[in-house]
Amino acid sequence: MNLGNFRIDGDMIPEPPKEKKKIGRKLLALILVIWGVNHLITSNLFESEIPTIEMDKIEHWNLAKPINLKITDNYAIKSFKVIIDNGDGEVVNYKSGDFEKPDVQNIDINISLPRSTRFKNNYTTIHVEVTDFSNWNFFAGNQAELTDTVIVDTSRPNISIINSSYGIRRGGSATVVFKVDDLGNNSTLDEVYIETSSGRKFLPQPLVSTDSKYFVSLVAWPINDITFKGKVVAKDKAGNESSSDINLYLKEKSYKVSNMTLKDSFLNGKIRSLASNHEKSEFTDSITEYFKIVNEDIRAENEKLLFEITTQIDKSAVVNDFDIKPFSPLRGSSSVASFGDHRKYFYDNEFISEAYHMGLDLASVKMAPIVSTNKGKIVYNEDNGVYGKTPIVDHGLGLYTIYSHCSATRVQVGDMIDNGHIIANTGKTGLALGDHLHFGIYVQGIPVRPEEWMDKDWIKTNVTDIIAGAKKIVERG
Repeated sequence: MNLGNFRIDGDMIPEPPKEKKKIGRKLLALILVIWGVNHLITSNLFESEIPTIEMDKIEHWNLAKPINLKITDNYAIKSFKVIIDNGDGEVVNYKSGDFEKPDVQNIDINISLPRSTRFKNNYTTIHVEVTDFSNWNFFAGNQAELTDTVIVDTSRPNISIINSSYGIRRGGSATVVFKVDDLGNNSTLDEVYIETSSGRKFLPQPLVSTDSKYFVSLVAWPINDITFKGKVVAKDKAGNESSSDINLYLKEKSYKVSNMTLKDSFLNGKIRSLASNHEKSEFTDSITEYFKIVNEDIRAENEKLLFEITTQIDKSAVVNDFDIKPFSPLRGSSSVASFGDHRKYFYDNEFISEAYHMGLDLASVKMAPIVSTNKGKIVYNEDNGVYGKTPIVDHGLGLYTIYSHCSATRVQVGDMIDNGHIIANTGKTGLALGDHLHFGIYVQGIPVRPEEWMDKDWIKTNVTDIIAGAKKIVERG
């Protein structure tokens, strides 16, 4: 029996030649070799992706705050080194690691050194090297490096109070001039401000020149704060911080408390009109609730706007002269309501609401001209709820004046005005019953006593003389 051939449907199929079998076996072997090499190359043993190194990017380092370093590899980390140069060629092998098994993919460490560590020229270089477990690169593995240079600064800024007002009244203002020196170069400073015991911050401006180490700022004691304490705070870019107390004699000031009876004509007139556009008015028909909406909700919104506008200050603007003259916005006028008046409102002998009067009300004749007595820039000129039509003037150094209840205004936002410029005319827009001017003065968002800024002697003693005296100290070096 011949097994070399077999029959299908009566036809004989010849057996393939031995040469063809050999070719088939070689082809299969080649395919297996190619598959094996490809599998080997594409496996993690020969992966070609380099490790990633991420380190906090900082320019200044005070050694107290660690620098975070993260190393990641898609397969496994074999070894790493963190080397710190002290600035004169000597190195510190800060940290290194060698792993025997390919089971570490992530390393997260904090680089820190004792604050007593010394560096030449106040800088250091941090160098990171990483190798993974891959056999790529002729079995050397994938490697990554990162080098970064940071300025080492462990010195706190030095603060000196140069000149200041003798004292400050509750609800009043003061001037402070101080010096901040950091590494002999204030380009390393990050923040400089005056902070009060209530947490309020006042931003200073440079005195004489932009690169000056001397700063000047107005500060205010809010009427609702029980006491006042201020300090200069300086922080540099490395995170070092210093503070120095401001010694101001505190002068208590008592303010009037007024009990006011609400009348139906007032509630059904001005109050109903002002409240009708507020969303809360849809849920009540009570005229006393309308009053609370106006006196509390709408007033809070209006005062928030005033705060936002009057806190703006150009920290880079240089102060050479701050020649402020006494404010006298309404000539020949009489005061009809004082600053700081604590008003308590009653209806049918029942307490309804309260508010503080944060301005000085002045009245003369109907639609009297309101005149500027100091130069400045118009930064707001719109209707502001209970304050009515209200132009606001920026006089520099964080000092703002507001003119409320105007019948008409004569300025536009962006206008630069000077002494004698007519700003507006008195009126009774907003929450005003009679024609008058509500005159307010704000120091970096805080309403203060206008009477101080209307007093020539007070301005000289507490503002202009303080700045002039400090400038003489600056000029002497």
